[in-house]
Amino acid sequence: MEIIVMELRRELEKKDVTDMGVIIAGALLPHPPIMVPEIGQEDVEKVRKTVNAARQVATYINKYKPDTIIIISPHGPMFRNAVGISRIPALCGNFSRFGAPETALEFANDCKLALRIGGQCEKKGIPVVNIDEESAQRYRLSVELDHGALVPLYYLRDAGFKGEIVYLSVGMLEYRQMEMFGVAVQEAVRLSVKRVVVVASGDLSHRLDAGAPNGYSPRGKEFDELVLTAVRDNSLHLLHRLSPELVEEAGQCGLRPIFFLLGALAGIKTKVELLSYEAPFGVGYAVAIYKPFLDAKGGAV
Repeated sequence: MEIIVMELRRELEKKDVTDMGVIIAGALLPHPPIMVPEIGQEDVEKVRKTVNAARQVATYINKYKPDTIIIISPHGPMFRNAVGISRIPALCGNFSRFGAPETALEFANDCKLALRIGGQCEKKGIPVVNIDEESAQRYRLSVELDHGALVPLYYLRDAGFKGEIVYLSVGMLEYRQMEMFGVAVQEAVRLSVKRVVVVASGDLSHRLDAGAPNGYSPRGKEFDELVLTAVRDNSLHLLHRLSPELVEEAGQCGLRPIFFLLGALAGIKTKVELLSYEAPFGVGYAVAIYKPFLDAKGGAV
C-alpha cells in the first residue's frame, strides 16, 4: 500500500490545477424506506416534505452531471475499528426486506476512485476494510447495497443519474477519524479527474416522541436542534461540542456520516441550504444540500 501512496503523491505533483477532480456538491439525505413510493404507497404523504426535498437535491445534483457519487451509509458492513470501502465491481441491491423486491438498483463501482480513497486513508492512518468477495466471505458480510444507500440512490437515479458510485460504510471510529475520512475523500477526488458528489445518508434522533422506535427522550429534540444548527452552519466545531451523553441519549445513526460529509467539504467555500426537517414517526429526517462555489472552469474556489 505504501507504493500506492507514493504513486498518488507523484501523480498529484504532476497535475495541473485545471485537470484536478472536484467535489461539485454534497448532500445530507435520510433513508426511511417508507419514502420510496413502491414501499410507502399512500403513506409517502406522511414524509412529503422529505420526499420533495430529496427530489430537489437529486434534480440539483443531476443538473451538474456528476461522474461519480460517493455515498456513505451507517447501515452497510460495519466494523468497530475500521471504515468500509466496497471493491465489488457491480453494486446492486433491492428493497426485498421492505416488501418491494422488484424495486432494485445497480451501479458500476468507480473502483479507481475507491482505490485512491483507500490510499489516502492509509496515508492518514485511517483503518479501512476493503469489501470484496473474499473479505465478505471471511467476515460473513453482504456485498449488496443496504437501505441506507438505496433510499438516497433511488431518488438520484430517478432524477437521471447514470454514473458510477463509490459505496462506503461507517466504522465505530472516533468522530475525528470520521472527519479525516472525509478529508481523505476530498484529497482522493482532487487526484482524479472526476466531477464528484458526496452524499451522507443518515437519520437524526430516533427518540423524538412516545411512538419512536427507541422510545421517547426529551434530549432527542435537543440533539436534533444542535445538529441542524451545525449542518446549516457547516460547522465541525459545533458537532465536536456535542456531549457523549447527549449523543448516546439521542439514539441516532446520522452523526458519523455528517462528520464524514463536513470533512469532505472542509476548506471548500460552500453555500448550505437546509431544505427540510420533519419527524412524523419520532425519527428526525433532515435534507440539506451543500453547493461549493466553482470557478469558470468548474474547479472549487
